[in-house]
Amino acid sequence: MIYCTIVCDVRSSRKLKNRDKIQYKIIDMLKQTNEHFKDVIASPFLITIGDEWQGLLKYPCDYLKVIKFFRNTLPEIKFYTGIGIGEITINDFELTVNQLDGPSFYRAREAIKLAKDKQLPLIILYDDWNYL
Repeated sequence: MIYCTIVCDVRSSRKLKNRDKIQYKIIDMLKQTNEHFKDVIASPFLITIGDEWQGLLKYPCDYLKVIKFFRNTLPEIKFYTGIGIGEITINDFELTVNQLDGPSFYRAREAIKLAKDKQLPLIILYDDWNYL
C-alpha cells in the first residue's frame, strides 16, 4: 500500500521571540488537523522534534489541502514541508507516526532536507510515476 508522509519544520524558529507561544499554536493546530482530516490520516500528526511535525496520510489524497490548512491556521509562521510518497515497512498503526518506517518516510526526510538546503517551501519526492 502507498502512503504520503508529511514533515514540516518552522523556518528560523530559534530566532522567534515568542517561540513558546508558537509551539502551543502548533500543538493546537495538530489536534485540529487530526480531527478535521481523520478520514485520510493513517497515523496522526504529532510534534517529532522541537518545532517539527509529521503525519502519515492514506494515498492518494489531497495533501495540498492539509498544507493549506497548516498555512491558514499559522499565517504568521513560515515553514518548510517535505513530502515522501511510497510504501511503509513498519505499519503497526497502534504505534505513533515517529515509530513507523519505510520508503515514504525516507523520502519525506530527504525532501525536508532539500527544502531547507534550497530554501524552498515544499519538496515532494516519490519513485514511481504511478503515484501521481
